[in-house]
Amino acid sequence: MKKTTIFFTILLISFSFASCDEEDIIKILPDFDVNLIDTEIIPVHVDQTNGEWATFTNSVQISIINNDTKDYLNKIKNVKINKLSYKIINFNGDPIGEVDASFWVDNSVSLNNAFVVQTSANNGTIYQITDVDELSRIANALLANNTITVKYSGNALCDDDDMDFDVEVTLDAKITIDP
Repeated sequence: MKKTTIFFTILLISFSFASCDEEDIIKILPDFDVNLIDTEIIPVHVDQTNGEWATFTNSVQISIINNDTKDYLNKIKNVKINKLSYKIINFNGDPIGEVDASFWVDNSVSLNNAFVVQTSANNGTIYQITDVDELSRIANALLANNTITVKYSGNALCDDDDMDFDVEVTLDAKITIDP
């Protein structure tokens, strides 16, 4: 009798697991986080200005889509930005050339600054968005669209020579997925 009871218990448990489908199993899985670091380059070129400020603008896309998230795009529950920053790299040109520019994220200005470009590049100065409300706005835009536009635009003065540099944008975020 004991063996029969054990057999039927095991049989019953087997049937209960067999009746579960993938969706039932996914419902009991816990949320998981994916750490994402995306680095994009915005190239900037400014012709020699000869005393007059010249305008420039260029943009790139930043995205939360990668190999770890692409299968879960419709299941992303939250985006938290740990850090969104940029720095000037690969400078070439007028050593006293300067910019007065804005860093735009998803069609809104996130930072404004003015500096001598070569000095910023040589010092490795990092310009970081620290406003919590602004980071939340950007995170919500990424959650809604997965990809957003980042733009660097403004005015430059480089009287001694042309000026070329790259704006290296780095997004460090935590993506929470509800499988």
